[in-house]
Amino acid sequence: MAARHSASSRSGNQSARRVVLAGLALLASVLVVGLVVSGLSRAGLGGLCVDAAEVSVAAEPGIVAHVETLADGAEGCYSYEVSAVTSADMATRVASRQEPPDIWVPDSTVRLAQVSQEVQIPFETVLNSLASTPVIIASDGGALDMSTWTAVLATPRLAMGDPVRSGIADAPILAATSETETMRSTSEALGTAMAALAQGQAGRQDASPTARELLDRVRGAGGAAIVTEQQAVLADRDSPGSELVLGAPRTGAVFLAYPLAVTTQDPARREEVADAAAELRAATGSSDFVAGLAEDGFRPADRSPLAGGAGVGEVDALVVRDPNRVHATLQKWRLLAMPGRSLVLVDTSGSMGFAMEDTGVTRIRTLVETATTGLGQFPDDAALGLWAFGGDAGGGESPYLEVAPLERLDAPTADGVHRDSLAGALGSLPGLVGGGTDLYRTVLDAYAAVRSGYDPDMINSIIVISDGANDTVSDLTREDFLLRLREMVDPSEPVVVVTVGLLDDADPETLAEVSRTTGGSSHVARTSEEIVRVFAAAVGQRGSA
Repeated sequence: MAARHSASSRSGNQSARRVVLAGLALLASVLVVGLVVSGLSRAGLGGLCVDAAEVSVAAEPGIVAHVETLADGAEGCYSYEVSAVTSADMATRVASRQEPPDIWVPDSTVRLAQVSQEVQIPFETVLNSLASTPVIIASDGGALDMSTWTAVLATPRLAMGDPVRSGIADAPILAATSETETMRSTSEALGTAMAALAQGQAGRQDASPTARELLDRVRGAGGAAIVTEQQAVLADRDSPGSELVLGAPRTGAVFLAYPLAVTTQDPARREEVADAAAELRAATGSSDFVAGLAEDGFRPADRSPLAGGAGVGEVDALVVRDPNRVHATLQKWRLLAMPGRSLVLVDTSGSMGFAMEDTGVTRIRTLVETATTGLGQFPDDAALGLWAFGGDAGGGESPYLEVAPLERLDAPTADGVHRDSLAGALGSLPGLVGGGTDLYRTVLDAYAAVRSGYDPDMINSIIVISDGANDTVSDLTREDFLLRLREMVDPSEPVVVVTVGLLDDADPETLAEVSRTTGGSSHVARTSEEIVRVFAAAVGQRGSA
């Protein structure tokens, strides 16, 4: 039977349909408005930001206030948590596998690349430079060789931080490296200067001094200090009339650039963090940010000089083009800064009693004077020993004599400390001169002695100083000697041999081969002046070929 529908039934259905349609339209409108509001909220537009994404930002302490200014002025719906973190602390954090911040602003691109390379974590640079400032020299106005950074590093009493922990302190070393790269200085001169610094105060600091402490030291005791232009300008503003002299070598200076990089390792958040970093980058054009940098003594990213003649004015930027050279130089500093454990072998054969042609002073006395002066450059935690070899030094039973044992310089002795005993031992060497040279047995026995007390926390080395070849009767040929030496070398416990040949009487080929075999370096000195320079270079390069 067919169903029948009355007129009143059709009217009720049409009303219900209209109510449903109206409800659906209202629901669609609510959804659209909700989506728009949500979009505005996540974009941070119109003052709406109810669901801000939290983004952590670590910035070098010197620039952190200006990064906070960027965060306050940035658009987008992000809640930036900005904290002051040094580059050294960041490196420690990442190396220990702690979660890195989402965004990092280190003091230099070198530090950014160095941390990324050491921990094998890629970082994305969003902006190469937020601001800039050159690393310069602040001095009391005394005589200072400003021809190159290599010369500056050789300045006595140069005050600076620790290059391992400070981008400011590593800048002069990188500047000098740039000079060697462009042949405006030599690697040998740089190595000598670095050795003196590393074995002095710069390599022996529990904590890097602040810029204010360095500048106060210059004001009070004179000398020179490594600081940034920005630090010096602020210090001069706070202490007018201090009359610090600011400058940079004619070759230029390394600039700190404060790059902005994404460092989050969360793939799910990387795009979001990159957008947040882009908002910070966009905010660098704000007048508040630019004015704040200028007021605080920073240069803009283009490195243009400070206004009003402040700072050092126009200066060229020094850059090390080869990243491998950067890494090698900083690694060498770390090596040089380690305490040294060195056994020094001094030739006391008869020829060491001959006079130097340029001064008339005997070879042995010239060497003793140089070594005695050099002894003062070693820190107390260095360990040094002294053997004399040649003639009757060993009393006929041995080709060598232990004149001073291999001990730390601050080790107590009956007459004071080992440093004092070693100075006296050096003074006794002229009285031992005579006879021939047994180089082979002496080097082999010295190598065995140093290996037997190997210290992994020190640079273990032997420094051989000789003016002649192996000229005594020996059961070892040159080939046998070198073969036995190669067999003794253990890469897991390196003991390097640095050789110094005096004048043309020495056997440079054998000495050089000894150094090559053990990973050391070889040097030749022909005048009294060269003995001083070469001795310093030998000490400076005892950790590398």
